[in-house]
Amino acid sequence: MVSMVKVEIKTFKGCQSSIDFRTYLEDFFNEKQLGIEIKLTLIRSPEQSATAGLYGSPTIMLDGKEYQEERRGPPGFY
Repeated sequence: MVSMVKVEIKTFKGCQSSIDFRTYLEDFFNEKQLGIEIKLTLIRSPEQSATAGLYGSPTIMLDGKEYQEERRGPPGFY
């Protein structure tokens, strides 16, 4: 039995990269007949980005661990 991959996409409203990434993931996992659970977390303000850990959009969490751990700058909308 294949385990379900849990993905959280942290983003802000209007981020096309997040939309494209989510579509790509869904298509890929469906094609491979693998299980995936995608949660989209919408960050609504620069202040919230710091507490939510938005270090660029999208910020991608795989099974609770940030995919790209290297920080590219301070948290915020970019």
